[in-house]
Amino acid sequence: MKTTLEVDEALLNEAKKILGASTIRETVEKSLQAVVRQKALRELADLAGKVEMDMTVEDLRKQRRARPFKYYAPR
Repeated sequence: MKTTLEVDEALLNEAKKILGASTIRETVEKSLQAVVRQKALRELADLAGKVEMDMTVEDLRKQRRARPFKYYAPR
């Protein structure tokens, strides 16, 4: 989608540095991804202590070790 907007240049440059982005588009996309991820993390944190689990910490560790590690890099 193509959109035209006015953006504070100093803020954009600061975000670009923080995110390690090289273009305006990459900066905006990474910023939007960060907002979505933060919301998901907040929702997950809100569930802390509210979900009943019958697994021990050791059960969880065993389950994690059994799964292959997958890293999903942000787009």
